[in-house]
Amino acid sequence: MIATVWRVVGVGFSLLVVLMAALLYGAAPDQTSFLNSSVGDLTIGFAVRTDDLTVLLLAVVGVIASCVQVYSLGYLHERPASYHALVTLFTAAMVTVVVADSLFLLLIGWEVMGACSYLLIGHYWERRDARSGAVKAFLMTRLGDVGFLFGIFVLGVGAGTFRISELDPAQISPGVLTTGTLLLLVGVVGKSAQVPLQTWLPDAMPGPSPVSALIHAATMVAAGVFVIARLYDLFSASETTMTVLAIVACVTMLFAALCAMAAVEVKRVLAWSTVSQLAIMFSGLSLGTADGRHAALFHLVTHAAFKGLLFLCAGVLLHQVGSAAFVVLRRYTRKGRLRKALPVTFATMTVGLAALAAVPGTAGFFSKDAVVEAAWEHARDGSAVGWVVLASVCLTSALTAFYCVRLWLWVFFRTPALAGALGAFEDDDSMADLEEPDTSKLRDAPWIMLAPLVLLAVASVVLGYVDGVHLNWVVGLVTTALVVIGAIPAYSLWTRGADPRPVVLEREFGVDPLYHRLFAVPARWLARLTVAGDRDVIGAYVRATGRTGTLASQGFRLLQTGNVQTYLTAAVVGVVALAVLAGVIGS
Repeated sequence: MIATVWRVVGVGFSLLVVLMAALLYGAAPDQTSFLNSSVGDLTIGFAVRTDDLTVLLLAVVGVIASCVQVYSLGYLHERPASYHALVTLFTAAMVTVVVADSLFLLLIGWEVMGACSYLLIGHYWERRDARSGAVKAFLMTRLGDVGFLFGIFVLGVGAGTFRISELDPAQISPGVLTTGTLLLLVGVVGKSAQVPLQTWLPDAMPGPSPVSALIHAATMVAAGVFVIARLYDLFSASETTMTVLAIVACVTMLFAALCAMAAVEVKRVLAWSTVSQLAIMFSGLSLGTADGRHAALFHLVTHAAFKGLLFLCAGVLLHQVGSAAFVVLRRYTRKGRLRKALPVTFATMTVGLAALAAVPGTAGFFSKDAVVEAAWEHARDGSAVGWVVLASVCLTSALTAFYCVRLWLWVFFRTPALAGALGAFEDDDSMADLEEPDTSKLRDAPWIMLAPLVLLAVASVVLGYVDGVHLNWVVGLVTTALVVIGAIPAYSLWTRGADPRPVVLEREFGVDPLYHRLFAVPARWLARLTVAGDRDVIGAYVRATGRTGTLASQGFRLLQTGNVQTYLTAAVVGVVALAVLAGVIGS
């Protein structure tokens, strides 16, 4: 009964967010403040606002959350009440961030999202990897949130207000502005899994696939992009901050794309892809131009559609097959049985991968081209940042096409080559590819899970045309050529049954072991030192005090013999001693 109530509440709230976005569309921007108080010249309180950016993000959050809630009705059966309650709270927290016109109200939604992500990633708490991933996500995002909190204080005190709409870069000193925006950027980097706080997102994959779709498509990681877009006047006024943002974005997009090229599990490929695509959005924002901001938000919207679609498709594979690992799925590709058994999943996932790879005609093609065009225009104006962003996005586009084609071919198609080629997925067992699993009961997912897939697949194409087709044909031809350049090597390796994975990429550049040595090992040694100090120093004094009291009591106990002569002798001796002492003192 409780689970049913929360299912209804979850779906209803998500649809309410969509309705809210529809009602606010075309309305004049408005702001409302409440619970305001003044401390000297500083105004502290809460406020909400509605404008075009609010409506855009509410629509994205509402649609993706509705798809996730409906999809979860058929997907998840373990502890459904707590799951749907947390997803609803997660959605509400993102809505709070979107409508906030107060830095404090934004912070509340920001922190509630972090807590909900911890609980949802660890939904399958009986699994060790789920618990580990949840703790890792919580710690790394909390680390970034420390900077975010101090950034709010620096900007609010420097501007004399915590109202976002009243923050004027012209009224804030350059040093304060740079410091505040850099501190906010630390929180954004943590929330959106950018270098150097990127490792938590791929390790969050043990959570339910609908949760992954919600985190990667419309909440949590997208919140970082939204915050910079909302405070764009402040960020663009600091050249130092924008340069740092560009460097972080360019390094992250290439780093994550290379890691995705060597991942051997569908959800992990998609997770690294999210990190890379978010970096493309940040690179557009780092240009500091109106076109760059528009392109970044455009890519945010299209990415929400096709990345939500891809994670839900991965959930179908997990739900129906039992695994999303390449080595397992490819055994179902014999004679195309996986495609035939899951036709809707195959078709919709093909659309999602095409949009992710920016195949012409899909929404991802138009939004990614918008970022490339904005970078090209900025570079032509003599900006070094523009050139770096342009080169990085173009190279990332080719790498993205490579891992999309690689995933599509290895999961859904049987390689024409013999088993056992270089880097193939048989784990050095040449007979593994000859094993034929039982596919007699393999069926596509229930309609309640497939309906969101179809809706998001349509959105992954249609959204590219909603803003009108503003295509630079030269840029379009270049990005199309990059897709082909990335796809050909993936196809060539697949036809030869080979998937060479360099060790450095398989180990994801060794960042996690490095962090373990730099932070986890010293923290453990410090903990052991603290325990030893407490046990051997402080505890030793406490134990010594207790032992002294025990020994003293045992000594006094020896005097209690019960012999009257002993007591009288002791009394006489005491009196004599006192008399002698009195005589000595008197003389």
